[in-house]
Amino acid sequence: MGLLGLVLMILDPFKIVRNYVFKPVATLGLAAAEEYRARKEKSVTTTKNVFLKLLVVVLVGFSVVWASIFLYLYFYYSYMPSVLHVKDVHLNIRECQDNAYDCKPYPTANVALTNHQRFLMVGQPYKIILNLEMPESEHNGKIGMFTVCGTVKDYGHVEVARSCRMSMLHYKSDLLKTILTFVFAPLLVFGYREEKQLVTVELFSNFLDDSTHPATNIDITIHCRDIQLYSAQLQVVANFTGLRYLMFNWPVLSALIGITTNLFFILIVCVLSWYHWDDTEWISDIRDRYQQIVKGVSKVNAAMEQTKAVNPLKDTDTPSKDWLLDEE
Repeated sequence: MGLLGLVLMILDPFKIVRNYVFKPVATLGLAAAEEYRARKEKSVTTTKNVFLKLLVVVLVGFSVVWASIFLYLYFYYSYMPSVLHVKDVHLNIRECQDNAYDCKPYPTANVALTNHQRFLMVGQPYKIILNLEMPESEHNGKIGMFTVCGTVKDYGHVEVARSCRMSMLHYKSDLLKTILTFVFAPLLVFGYREEKQLVTVELFSNFLDDSTHPATNIDITIHCRDIQLYSAQLQVVANFTGLRYLMFNWPVLSALIGITTNLFFILIVCVLSWYHWDDTEWISDIRDRYQQIVKGVSKVNAAMEQTKAVNPLKDTDTPSKDWLLDEE
């Protein structure tokens, strides 16, 4: 360090080079380095802020979109009932006692309209259809028209609605039967086809469930004892109208409209909340009002204390005056 000072004193005895060359250069270099370090820290901070803001925007957008989808799905499954309910009908000949006057030995069945819970929605119209699988036998052809009745009941076996419909096999001439038998002979021989018909009987075309007397079961009666059946099946079909009709027949379009609507309102709420919390003037207003209330309460307390301090003096003065009056 002493040798370096001696060299500098020999080379620059009057400190001209050190004061006017080295020192400005060193100062300029340090300033440039400090500016570069500050700029770098600022750029890093700016990058972090941008990244954090982008992450917040992505998370909020993702949450808003999924919230819109969840709200639409919740509305759909709570508003839309099941379109079809199928129940097997097991018909039996009713047993009648000898002294029973109104009882007739007809094929009957009781079908439950509940599946551990009610599946009929109140206010939704339904079609109740009975499908009868009947053989194309001569006996069924001779029966001709027959009547099918359906009686809807509630938990207390109280009749809610009743309907009777007439039906029959579709007529086929002997010539048509012969032609069909020859045409479908291979399928008939190997069991891929049978000589039967599916007779559809629409018992109720616009049935509405009542909330006071909810439907729990339906009694099916075929007013023909000698009818021949393979099987029977009851179908409860929802007859959609209005918004349910649009949501069922155009699910993609209704889903897009519903999710977009939910997204619009949720975004409005988020934007209003953002501006509300970003503007801190309302917080300062609340703080000022709180301080005013506190000051007002303190002033009232001080006034009450002063009043209490003055009242005892008045009370002590009054008896003395009364005593003087009495003395006089």
